[in-house]
Amino acid sequence: MEEDLHFKIQMQEMPSAPTKPLIQTSTDEPTKLSVASTSESIPLQTSNYDLNRASHPKACIFTFLFKALALLFYLIFGESIWSFILVIIFSAFDFWTVKNITGRLLVGLKWENIILEDGTSKWEFYSMPNKQINTVDKTFFWTAQLGFTLAWAIFTFSNMISFTLMKFVIDIIGLSLCWTNLFGYYKCNGDHKKKMKDLQGDITNKVVTQFVGQMMSK
Repeated sequence: MEEDLHFKIQMQEMPSAPTKPLIQTSTDEPTKLSVASTSESIPLQTSNYDLNRASHPKACIFTFLFKALALLFYLIFGESIWSFILVIIFSAFDFWTVKNITGRLLVGLKWENIILEDGTSKWEFYSMPNKQINTVDKTFFWTAQLGFTLAWAIFTFSNMISFTLMKFVIDIIGLSLCWTNLFGYYKCNGDHKKKMKDLQGDITNKVVTQFVGQMMSK
């Protein structure tokens, strides 16, 4: 009896082991660490229309600006004389700006159509083979040329069907100036690609010729 009582007293005097804190293992809420590491491993997609990445942001704006103003005043004034005057003015501004400035800055191209003494015309194309073309600059340029040319073509076709003479004349003016620049730069771009292909072929031939000459001389 005394031994049992002594054993119970010892059991009561023994310090109890500290309880360990429970660790939550639920996966209902993902940890911030895993989310952060996942987001860092995925590269952010950038837009080809982000002016912050453009080499010539002002040129990108002006390649759209005069085209947009011509089309805007056409939609506002309709068949009035103001529509006729403003479309001619802003389309002419756009034609000269794109042909002489923005095309050279954004895509490194320039075209000329020279009238010869016999009355025939001759196309001349200029390009910058060593120029690094920015993707945003290139996207802005070709989007503007294609988009506004297509818009004027749609208006021209619709007004031709509806026999709206005044609007049809204005459409022809806007379409002809946009189409001339588009066609000129399309031919210039093709000529540039042909020159670059010929240049690469010449370089390859020279390298092969030099290599064969060195092998034969040994």
